[in-house]
Formats: sequence, C-alpha cells, structure tokens
Amino acid sequence: MTSMDKFARKLESIADQSKLRETAAVFEHSCSYIDSNREKLLKQYPNHWIAVYKDQVLAADKDLRNLINTLRRSGTHLEQVAVELLTSEQHPILL
Repeated sequence: MTSMDKFARKLESIADQSKLRETAAVFEHSCSYIDSNREKLLKQYPNHWIAVYKDQVLAADKDLRNLINTLRRSGTHLEQVAVELLTSEQHPILL
C-alpha cells in the first residue's frame, strides 16, 4: 500500500466520522423536537407511532411496522429519524 493510499484511507475515515457526528446531531435534534412539542403532538397523534426528522413529522401510524414501511418507501434515511410512540400512559422503568 502506498503512502497515497494510506492518506486516502485516512481522509475517508475522517469523512465517515464527520458523517456520524452529523447523523447523531440530526437525530438528537429530532428527539428534542418531540420532547419540546410532546403535548401538541400527543393531541394530534394520540396512541400513534410518529417519525420525526428535525422539526417535521414525516409519518404517523398506529402500527410501527406500517410506519417503518412508509418511511422506507419514501427513501428516508432512517438513522436520522426519531421514532416514538405517543401515549398519555406513563410506563415506569425498573433500574
């Protein structure tokens, strides 16, 4: 392997890390949108799974499988989408 090949691989690695950070930032933004707008979203989509990208609800469905299929058919990059079930019920978590 030449030094130029090594350099090219290093650049690819840096680009991949940058993409990963960007993906994580977009996903975090999408999750924050749900948290900040939970009450409004719950009124619009009670007992529905919702898919959010940044500040936009991409899809909503009572069935998670249908929601995922809708997203896949639309060509959405799923790794940046926050998916959550909106319900007024509280589910305690035992740690």
